[in-house]
Amino acid sequence: MDNSQIENTINEIRKRSGAVTAFNKDKISNAIFRALAATSKADRGLADQLADNVVNKLVEQGFTSTRTPTVEDIQDIVESTLIDSGNSDIAKAYIVYRHERRKLRDEKMKVLNLKALDPVSKKFDLNCLRVLSSRYLFRNGKNEIIESPTQMFERVAILVGIGDLMYDSQVFDNSGNSKQDVEEAMSYLEKLDAFDYKFKVGDYFFNKWHFRSLINHYVTLANKGQMKIGFKELLTLLAAKKLDSYADKITEYFELMVAQDFLPNSPTMMNAGGRLGQLSACFVLGMNDGMEEIMKSTSDAALIFKSGGGVGINYSDLREEGDIVASTSGVASGPVSFMNIINTVTEVVKQGGKRRGANMGIIEAWHPDVEKFITNKTEPGVLENFNVSVGVWEDFWHALVNTSDGNYVLRSPRDKKPVKEINAHQLIDLIALSAWKSAEPGLIFFDQINKYNVFAKARQAPLRATNPCGEQSLYPYESCNLGSINLVNLVKRQADGTYEFDWQRYEETIRKTTRFLDNIIDVNHYPVPEINVASKESRRIGLGVMGVADLLYKLRIPYNSKEGYELQSKLSEALTYYSMEESVALAKSRGEFPLCSKTEYPEGKIPVAGYYEKPKESHSYEWDALIEKIKQYGIRNVLTTTVAPTGTLSMIADCSNGMEPAFALVFEKRVTVGRFFYTNKIVEQVLKENNLYSDEILAKIADNYGSLKGIDEIPQWMQDVFVTAMDIHWSDHLMAQGVWQDWIGNAIAKTINMPYDVTAEDVKSAYLLAHEIGLKGITVYRDGSRHKQVLHMTSDNAQKTFDVTPSEHVTNYVSTQITNPYIKSQVNAALALKVHDEEIKPEPIQQQEEVPEDRLCPTCKNNLVFVEGCSICIECGFSGCTSG
Repeated sequence: MDNSQIENTINEIRKRSGAVTAFNKDKISNAIFRALAATSKADRGLADQLADNVVNKLVEQGFTSTRTPTVEDIQDIVESTLIDSGNSDIAKAYIVYRHERRKLRDEKMKVLNLKALDPVSKKFDLNCLRVLSSRYLFRNGKNEIIESPTQMFERVAILVGIGDLMYDSQVFDNSGNSKQDVEEAMSYLEKLDAFDYKFKVGDYFFNKWHFRSLINHYVTLANKGQMKIGFKELLTLLAAKKLDSYADKITEYFELMVAQDFLPNSPTMMNAGGRLGQLSACFVLGMNDGMEEIMKSTSDAALIFKSGGGVGINYSDLREEGDIVASTSGVASGPVSFMNIINTVTEVVKQGGKRRGANMGIIEAWHPDVEKFITNKTEPGVLENFNVSVGVWEDFWHALVNTSDGNYVLRSPRDKKPVKEINAHQLIDLIALSAWKSAEPGLIFFDQINKYNVFAKARQAPLRATNPCGEQSLYPYESCNLGSINLVNLVKRQADGTYEFDWQRYEETIRKTTRFLDNIIDVNHYPVPEINVASKESRRIGLGVMGVADLLYKLRIPYNSKEGYELQSKLSEALTYYSMEESVALAKSRGEFPLCSKTEYPEGKIPVAGYYEKPKESHSYEWDALIEKIKQYGIRNVLTTTVAPTGTLSMIADCSNGMEPAFALVFEKRVTVGRFFYTNKIVEQVLKENNLYSDEILAKIADNYGSLKGIDEIPQWMQDVFVTAMDIHWSDHLMAQGVWQDWIGNAIAKTINMPYDVTAEDVKSAYLLAHEIGLKGITVYRDGSRHKQVLHMTSDNAQKTFDVTPSEHVTNYVSTQITNPYIKSQVNAALALKVHDEEIKPEPIQQQEEVPEDRLCPTCKNNLVFVEGCSICIECGFSGCTSG
C-alpha cells in the first residue's frame, strides 16, 4: 500500500493519555528497527517492509479514518506481524523492548508525580528527570510536585522573553528623554494575585511572578527615562496582541533548554516565575573591619543563601587575632572567628529550601593570620560550608620566585604596618601540604585576575574576591548569572558515520544565549538592594560550556593531545568573541552597561589575555575589528564568559561536566542482586560496535579506576581517545585549563586531579606551573585526601594499574616558554617520571558504610564525588556548589 492510500485510510492514533495525534508510519518502523538492532540485525529496509505489513494488518482489522487505532492496538499487531513473518527472535526483542518502555514510563510518572508524561519527560532520560524532580520542579505545601518538566522550562523561557519584550520599539526609547508615572506601575505590585494568568504573549501566560518582573523591569527603565509609554498603555498593547511576536523568542529560549543545548545556572531554573525570583548563582560581599559592617554582611549573606545563591567574601580587611580594638580596649578575635559566624548562618538558612549555601572564604598572603587560616580546615568538621583560598599578589610571587632569601612581610590590615617577616617558600609549602592532605586551600592569583581587568578604572579598586567555586571574580555586591552550552550536542554526523563540529550552530547558540543571560539581569529579583544596583552597573554575565569531554570522544580526539588542545583553544576563543560581538549588538539597541564609559573599553582595551599574549597570526577571529566596534558603540556586559561547574546541569543535559575530562567511564552501583554499572553512553556504544561490551569488561574497567588504560582487550586507539581525569597527568589538567583561560573573560572552575602517590612538592610545582600558564586560580585534588575518601571510586576494589606521564605539549611548553630558573627547575623535577616502589599500593577505598555522614549526599545518602572543586552526587544531582 503506498503512502497516499495509508494516509487516506488511517489518519490518526489515540495515545495512552487519550489525546489523538497524527498517524506516522515511521514511528512503527523506528520501533521495529530498535528491536532489530537489539538482535544485531539492524536493517532499515527490513524495518520499513515490516512496518508496511503492520499497516496492512491494521487496515484488514478494520481501522480507518473513522475508527482510530490506539498505541496498544498497533503494538499488538507489530508483535503478531513479527511472529507471522518468521522473526520470532525479533518479536521477542520487541516484546522485551515494549516491556522495558512500559516500566520506564511508569517509573518516570512515579518520579514526576504525573498521570501521563509530558513531551519533555518522554524525551529526557530517567536520571535527568530524577534531578529535575528533586531540585527544580515546584512543589506544594505537602511537598508534592505540582509542575511538569515542560511547565518548568516554559516558566523560565517566559521570564527570559519578558526581558526582550521591554526593548520593543513600541515601548523602549534608548535616548532616556521620556518621563512616565512610575508610581502607577508600582501600585500594581500590591495586587499581583489579581493579575495571575491574566496576560499572555501568544499562547504563553504570565503568572503573577512573571507579572511582578514585568512591573520591576518597567520601573527600572522608566526611572532612566527609557519608557515611551505608561504602564497601563503597555498592558493595553499586551491585551491587543501587539507584542505577540515575542512568543517566538520565548519558544526559542524554551527549545534551547529542552533540546539540552543550553541550561542557565540552577537558581534560574529553581526560581524563575516563582515567588523568590532570584536567578543568580554567584555573589560577593565586602567585609570591612567594623562591627556594623560585619553584621550587615552577615545579614546580607543570609538573604542570599535564602534566595538560592552562594557568597564569596575576602576577610583580609579584618584585623588579625590579638590586635587591639581601640573602641573597647579589647583584642580582636581575627577573621577565622567571623568565618565561623557565616558558617553557622549558612547551616541555619537553607538556600531556597533546596540546599545549604556555599561560601568562598579568602585571606590574602600578606595577612598576619594567614598561617592559621591555611591549616584551619585540615581537621574534619571545621568550616564545612566553606571553600577556602589564599589570595596572592605580585609581591608574594616575586618573593617566591625571584629572591634568594624568599623573605616576605606580613602586614596589619588596620594600617598596613609590618607585623612580622616570614619565608615565602615556607608559606607556599604550608599551603601545598594542606592541599595535599585535604584539597584546601585553593590558590587565587589576584595579579592574574587584575592583569586585564578593564573594570578596575571604574571601580577605582582591583578585584579581591570570587564566588564559592572560584571561577567568577566580582566586586562587593556584584552578582553574576551563569549558563552553559552543551558542546556535544553541536556535532553533525557525516555520511561515513563520523562526526564534525558545527561551528555555525555554535555561533548561533552563543548569540542566543548571550541575549538570554543579559535578559536575566533585567528580570532578576535581587535579594538585597545594593546587589540590584551593582549588578546592573556592570551587567556581568558568565556564558560557559559543558560536554567538552564527550565532544572530544565523539570526534575521536584525545583530550590531552595537540589536536585536543587546539580544538579547545578555538572553542574558547569563539565563545568569548561571539558573545562579546553579540554584547556590542545589544549595546547598539539597548545601551551599553552604565559604567562602560568609565572603564578602559573606550581606550581600546579588552579583558581577554589571549588577544595580548597569543601571536596575532594564531587568532581565529578579527579581534581588532571587534575592539573598534566597542569603541564606537560600547558593550552591554562588562565581561561575558566564565566556565563554571556544571555538576547538576550536566546531569540534566546528559553530558560530561564543564570542560573537565570524564571522571570515570564506568561507575559501579551495588544492588542486592549483584553488580550494576553506569557506563558513559558514547563509550558504551563504541564497545558494542567493536563487540567488546560485556559485564566482564565493565567490571574490569570499574576495577581499573573507571579507566580503559592498560586493559589488554581494549584496542590502543580507544585507550588513547577515551581518557579519564585519572589518565591525564596533573600538568595536562593545568594545560587544558590554561588553553581555555587564554580566551575566557572571567575564570575557569576546574579540579586538578592528582593520584594518591604525588608529594606535597608536586602540589607546589603545580602552583608554579599554574601561575606561569596564566591561570587565575587553582584547586588541587589528590585522590585519597580529605580525611576520609570523598570519591566513591568506580568500584570498591578499584586499583590503579598504570602510571601517567605529561604530554609532549606540556614538556615542550616547559622547555621553551618558562624562563624563570627557579620555576623551571621545580617544575622539571616534578614532571620527571617517577619509578614507584613496587610495594606502594593505593590507599584502600573506603567502603560505603565507612564514609562519614558529611561525605554522604544529604538528599539520598549515596557517596559524593569531588569534581570541579565541588562535591556532587551522581545519584540525585545534589551539588555542594551553587552554579551548576
